[in-house]
Amino acid sequence: MSLIPPHYLNSVVSIEVEDKDEKGVLQKISVATGFLVGKQTGKSNDKGPLYRLFVVTNKHVYQNQKTKEFLREVFFRFNTLDNKSHYFKVSLLKDDGSPLWLMHKDEKVDLAVLPINATIVDEAEINYYFFQGNDLFYAKEFATKNIATGDGLFVLGFPMSISGKARNFVIVRQGIIARVDEEVLAGGFFYIDASAYPGNSGGPVIHKPEIVAITDTGSNSSAGLIGVISSGETYSDAAISQQTGEPRIIFTEQTGLVRVVPIELVFEIIDEIPTPQKTEEAKVQDAGSEKIEDQSKAPQPE
Repeated sequence: MSLIPPHYLNSVVSIEVEDKDEKGVLQKISVATGFLVGKQTGKSNDKGPLYRLFVVTNKHVYQNQKTKEFLREVFFRFNTLDNKSHYFKVSLLKDDGSPLWLMHKDEKVDLAVLPINATIVDEAEINYYFFQGNDLFYAKEFATKNIATGDGLFVLGFPMSISGKARNFVIVRQGIIARVDEEVLAGGFFYIDASAYPGNSGGPVIHKPEIVAITDTGSNSSAGLIGVISSGETYSDAAISQQTGEPRIIFTEQTGLVRVVPIELVFEIIDEIPTPQKTEEAKVQDAGSEKIEDQSKAPQPE
């Protein structure tokens, strides 16, 4: 029995860049994770409410970590309905060099939200799902939803560029909520204890359903999106020279503690985004496809 709704995996996007391999051949490499969320537009059709679509990831994903310059473009890889995966080439900057993606008004919040044209996604017959409504568990509401430190969770994404050759195969790993309180939330994050590596950045964190609780505590039997992987806490260990007593090599190690941005901060960004007529959306181009396994489709956005 799976504790993750299978359609949640269809929300996850591999964010890729082009680089040359050892033979000089240009290839796409998965460098980070993103996922889809939707916001109701206030309109509807015969299938129900319509949604505006956004790709969520970290702000640092769209920056060159050496130069700190913003990336000009990336590729989003989705899975399709007809045994293929599909690439979209996505521009990230306006003509003046400013980003098309949106960030939080608090600069320390590590989020990037990119409006994406749902019509182009639909025309490519993408197999996708977007988080909305009852999928969302806000950190400020954890107490009322019986979510607390020690609760289990799942981390979804593509660590170490392991995204699958023919299509996206999401890596799922377990962890627990390690610390969530007013002090860390004031900094725009909370801590989880989980294995997260380069490539997990921007991935969704899912609450693990529980039906058992100890006396005088509650449980939450629903899965839901609680946040976005940001960065792992590290420590440094040094190899000391016996001759000089000085450090010769410094090793950086993961502690297992990972910062997660609460999901409500994503919607604080989205709620400030102007209507589509006033928003300059990213240019999205078809960039090819590959053969994959067939899957099913999800809710309809606008």
